[in-house]
Amino acid sequence: MSRTMKIRLKHVIGKLFIAIVIAGAGFASCTYHTNDYDPLDVPDNVSFETDIIPIFEAGCNNAGCHNGTIPPDLRADVAYLSLIGGGYVVPGTQAEDNVLYQSIDGGSMEAYATDLDRAYIKKWIDEGAQNN
Repeated sequence: MSRTMKIRLKHVIGKLFIAIVIAGAGFASCTYHTNDYDPLDVPDNVSFETDIIPIFEAGCNNAGCHNGTIPPDLRADVAYLSLIGGGYVVPGTQAEDNVLYQSIDGGSMEAYATDLDRAYIKKWIDEGAQNN
């Protein structure tokens, strides 16, 4: 092999090496990224009376909705019995297994609940769905 060909080969190999190093550095910098928002801040011990009832009053008890007209009745004085007695919530089970949570998380009532509403209701059910 001639001296000129050796110099050209070294030059090509050098460029190839640099390209491989740059590509490797690019792949090494890739990371798995999920969402850009912080998890919702939901306290432990969610209270049915102080945390869940206000959600129902703000978005569910509108005229013609869950104010005794359409089950479940979510008015403050009967909401707990309506949910438990109607099978919408089963205490001691996970939220994902309950009709109430399913309806606000991908179901027919999803548009009427915020992410924070869902987080509170999920936490309340996961904590045992107490009448507290």
